[in-house]
Order: sequence, then C-alpha cells, then structure tokens
Amino acid sequence: MSPSVDVIVPVYGGREALQRCLASVLRYPQEANWRLVIINDASPDPAVQQDLEKVAAEHAHVVLLENSQNLGFVGTVNRGMSLDADADVVLLNSDTEVANDWLDRLVAAAYSAERIGTVTPFSNNATICSFPRFCQSSELPRHWSLAEMDNLFARTNRGGLVDIPTGVGFCQYIRRDCLAQTGLFDEKRFGRGYGEENDFCRRAAAQGWRNVLCCDTFVFHEGGVSFSHEQEERVARAQEILKELHPDYQMLVERHIHEDPALLYRIRVLLEMLRRSPRRKVLHLTHHLGGGTKKHIRELSEWLSNDMDSLVIRPVEGAGIYLQFGPDDDAPRLFFDLPAMYPSLVRLLRSLGLSRIHFHHTLGLETCLWGLPDDLGLPFDVTLHDYYFINAHPSQTDARGRYTPDLQSQASSYPLSVSLEEWQQNQQQLLYGAERVIAPSVWTVDVYRQYYPNASYQVAWHPDSEEHMPWPAVRNPVETERPLRVLVLGALSPEKGADVLEAVAMEGARRGQPLEFHLLGYAYRPLDSAVIEHGAYAEADLPGLLEEIGTDLVWFTALWPETYSYTLSEVLEAGLPVLAPDLGAFPERLTGRPLTWIRSWESTTDEWLKCLTEVAGVLRTEASGPFAWNNQPWPETGPGFYQSNYLKGKAGPVDSLSDGWLEELMQQCRSAEAGQGNRSFREQLLIHLLALRQGRVGRLVSRLVPVNVQRKLKRKLSRKPIHELRKE
Repeated sequence: MSPSVDVIVPVYGGREALQRCLASVLRYPQEANWRLVIINDASPDPAVQQDLEKVAAEHAHVVLLENSQNLGFVGTVNRGMSLDADADVVLLNSDTEVANDWLDRLVAAAYSAERIGTVTPFSNNATICSFPRFCQSSELPRHWSLAEMDNLFARTNRGGLVDIPTGVGFCQYIRRDCLAQTGLFDEKRFGRGYGEENDFCRRAAAQGWRNVLCCDTFVFHEGGVSFSHEQEERVARAQEILKELHPDYQMLVERHIHEDPALLYRIRVLLEMLRRSPRRKVLHLTHHLGGGTKKHIRELSEWLSNDMDSLVIRPVEGAGIYLQFGPDDDAPRLFFDLPAMYPSLVRLLRSLGLSRIHFHHTLGLETCLWGLPDDLGLPFDVTLHDYYFINAHPSQTDARGRYTPDLQSQASSYPLSVSLEEWQQNQQQLLYGAERVIAPSVWTVDVYRQYYPNASYQVAWHPDSEEHMPWPAVRNPVETERPLRVLVLGALSPEKGADVLEAVAMEGARRGQPLEFHLLGYAYRPLDSAVIEHGAYAEADLPGLLEEIGTDLVWFTALWPETYSYTLSEVLEAGLPVLAPDLGAFPERLTGRPLTWIRSWESTTDEWLKCLTEVAGVLRTEASGPFAWNNQPWPETGPGFYQSNYLKGKAGPVDSLSDGWLEELMQQCRSAEAGQGNRSFREQLLIHLLALRQGRVGRLVSRLVPVNVQRKLKRKLSRKPIHELRKE
C-alpha cells in the first residue's frame, strides 16, 4: 500500500522563487497519495499571502497554514510534520523546483529497504548531494532544462542508492516510522534553522535508520533565499552544536567526501549528457601550468558554448593525467595513470562521440597521448601558445631572461633528454600531422616556419579579439599637476621584465624624474621601493583598480616575444595609452593605435627613461580625447575563424560501455589517484619559502641567490606558476 505523503513548504520571503517552486510541485501529477502543505511563517510581504491564498483556493489538495507569529524554520516544519501522525513527509525549501514523477521516485527509494529513514535527491546545490560538482553549488547545467536533467537521472541511475552520513534539508523525504522513533527536529537547540536536519539524521542513524541519496532524482535548488544575511553565523553555530551532540559527525562527513561513493552515478550522468549533446565535442590537451593557455581553453569553450562541449586532459605533476569534464579547475574529473591506463582512456573517449582533438601544449604529457588522433580516428589541431615545440624552451630566453633565439645555446641552458635534432624530429611528427597549426600572431608563424616549414599554419587571434573588436577609443587621463603614473601589469618574471622595471624606477627616482611606477601584480622577487606594488588582482576587478591607481600609461616590459598577450587585450578594453616593445605580437596588434608607442625591447635603462619622459610630455600636452582607433588591424586571414571554421568536421563513433566496466574503471581511477598525494608536501614547502622571501631577511637572501638557481629549486618543488600556488 502506497503511503500518504505531506509535501511541506515553509514560507517566509523570496516571492518569485516561491512562485516557481509551487508551480513546479503542482504541475506534475504523482501516483503517490500526497498533498501540499504550505506554512506561511508570518511573511512580511502581503503579496506572498495573497499568492498562497490563490493557490490554496485553486487546488483541493493544498493545505495553507499561517503562523500567528514568526516561529523560524525549525518550528514551522515541526508544525507541518505534526499535522498528520500517519503521513510521511517531504521537507521542501521554497527556493527549489521539481519535475516529472520526482515524488514517486523518492517514495520508491524510501521503501526499497526496511530501514531507510531519510532520502535526499541530487541537486545543483546540495553539498554532498551536488551535481555536477561534488560539494559545490553551481547553476543548472547549460543547455539543460530541469525536466530534461531529472529525466536523465531517472533513466541513467534508475533505482540507485548511496548511503550518506546526513540528508540535506533542501528536499528531504522522511518516513513516518523513522520520524516517530527519532522525534521532531530540535527546535530548542537549532532555533531559527541550520543544522537541524543533520542532527535529526544522526539521531535517526543511532536508532538504526539509514540516510540515503536517491541517485535517480534531481531537484533544482537556488539557495541563499532564506536568511542569507545570517547564514555564516548560523552555520558556525550549528557546527559547534553538532560537534557537541555528535562528536563523530565531522569525521563521518569527511570520510564520505574522501570516499565519494556517488562518483559513479555522477559520472554516468555526465557521460550520458555528453553522448546526448548535439554539440561538437572537442578534447583539449594542455600542460598543468595555467596562464594564458588555460585561459584560452576556458575562453574558447565559453565563446563556442552553444556549439561545443569541451573535455580537457592535463598532466598531474608526478605522473598521470586528469580527464576534466569541462574547462574549469573545479570541473568533475577522473585520474588516469599513464601509460598503464591508456587503453581504458581510449575506450572511455570512444564512447563520447568526439569530433576533434586540440593539442594546446605537450609539456608534461605522456607521449602515448600523441597517439590519440590515430586511436580515435579524429582530426586534430595544434595551437602555438609559446615556443616549446622548437627546443623545449617556452620563452626562448637566456639565463638573464632576455630573448636569444639561438637554438644551440638555448638547448644547453634548458636541458633536453634527447638531442636538439631528435627533439625537433619528434615535434615534427605532431606539427606536420595536424590539420591546422593555429598561431595567435604572424610573428609566431614566422619564427616556427624557420624550423617546421611544412606545417599547415593558420593565424587566428584569440576569441577575445573577435568578441571585443573594434576596441574602444583611447583616452588620455593625465593630470599635469602630478607625476606620470606608469603601470605594469601581471606576474613579472625576468622574461616579463621585472628587472627592467626595477632598474628604470630606481634610476628615475635617483634623478628626480616626475614618474611614478606601479606594479599591479607581483614580481618573481621583491622589488625596490621605487616600484609601488599592489599585489595580484582578479580580472573582473581590473577596470576599477586602473581607476583607483589613477593609471596614465601602461608599460609592457616583456623581454620575450609574447605570442598574443591577454593582458594587452585587457588594456585595450580599458582604452589607456600604451608603451610596448617591438617584439612578438605587440607591433601587429597595436598598428595605428593613437597614444601608443612601440620601442626597442633592447633599450637601456637610460633609453627607457628618455622614452618615458618624451611620452609624458606628449600626454601632458594632448587633449583628453577620446581618440578614435581607425582601421584596427586583423591578420590577413581576417576575423571569424573560431566562430565560422574551427568546429568543422563530423563526430566520431559512439561505443557503448557496460555498467560493470565503468564501475571497474572508477575504482582503478580512484586507486591510481590515491597514490599521487605525496606531491603536496613539496608544494607546501615552496609556498612557505615564497612567504619567507617577502620578509626583510628573505629579500636580502633572494638577492644573493642567482636567478637560475632559484628557478631550478622552484622547478624541483613544483612546476606550477607561482600565482597558481598562491591561489590554492
């Protein structure tokens, strides 16, 4: 006999979310014997009460209750759970939405075993029950409606259950016999709400009841509607109470997160989402160093999001790779120990219907991955983000960080495991096999053609140019009453010109020049106080920071030929005057731009100071603008490559995978990943050394240790860029 169920929705604020919630509950018929119990907890919004009265009048199976005074969440749901002593209950937040036969599946899960007490579905925002990112909130997956997502879970994970240490209160089914034995929520301790469902679940577990995740149901949860301003305080208080009442609670949650028994069910759905997607699926291979390469993959994925799904392979320091289901760092991922697990990787990829492979970098990648195009029968591209394919030296700079395109000297200063000739023969196989070798500047192609003349080159500026061009007009913000504020942006290595900036700033200060030098970012070592350092910045904050600093001129100090420069794009968008070196992509991207100066990258300190003084004179006598940038440059191939031509080609075959094989693969991936934990100690040591270097003693020591020695030590401890380590 099917149980009767009260679906209890406590209401206070959030009118629009509430309307969507109630409409979704009432939209779908269920086989279960259920009614909707809405409890208005003295909402201060009279429109909410009007909405509720209308819903109750139009639907016979809706019960509307009103608290004469505000009881808070716990008191309100306790009132609802006490309404019918025989009915099971579903506690449903007013900022959720449901679809299809959601309730029938929760009922089926609750009665699939004798001692199941609580049932929680998957959601986009439900901590340990979250999808696609475990323990992280996210939006509803792009291009999928709630009904489609829920149907996908129903088909893919039919009947799947996972034991969890606690249910999650956004949508929690509680059997009446469990509720009767365990008792209501603890209103005295948990007051107006937060942590009460965790306490209930642990009390139920102590009575022998199971808390389970219902893997075949997905409910949308907006989150943050109720008492958002008080949330941090309530979370902290709830954690203290839970620790006191249930000393093993945190340990159980941490063990569950570590073991992640629902991973198989999330991966099943992710794979099915990819198989069913009508978009082209591209596999991007890259290094693990972040920077512009990482940004390009994310940008490209966003730019083509309506037409492309992205998977990413990146190496893990030590051994193996991650296969990421998306371009972001926190995207769901699987670890593969290569080359041992290469056949399994190929089999998994063959089940997804990929259409193209894109090599963005091969640093740190196992060479077996170069066989993916042949093993998957797919065309592939290579993008030249730097000069690594020439001789394993990305920037082509010497020990001083200065551009020196002499292969023999570079090969000796950046050791190869093979001879230079063997290295280039190996890279040639990849570059000549590519359908397109994509370069973000003409300069890059000109350099590579000296070594790989027969590659199929395609010059294409990154999608941010397609998105933002024409760039804004240039403005002149200079105020004549103060020194010229010269800003350098980014993470400055020797190659990026940290030493040049410091030398010019120090000499300018010594001479009393009316110049003020700022660094928005950080250098590879502490710089002299003549440079005002502002620290790292988030890209979204840059426009405000440029105004706050009062930037007059942005100076690019690079001593290596950057292939594109996203930082330049940010400055072009800001419309500020620019001083840049005659190296790499800068000259071709800045052709014809007003209030823009290109000077020799080999300029001496005196020459840079003279140039800056001349620029200051021009800016102080010019009008404020804006100055239109007419005839903005494009490569000869013109705009639109990524939008129009990048995704050509057909999808490959889709092979089927058995549940048994996939489950075995999950176990192999997790076992292999568990062996990679020893690398974190080295990174933590490096982070500690970096922090010490910021102190007075550290600054002195760092000046005594040669740069190449510092680099060798840094590479030994970690090959991640410093900004990535600091972020972690």
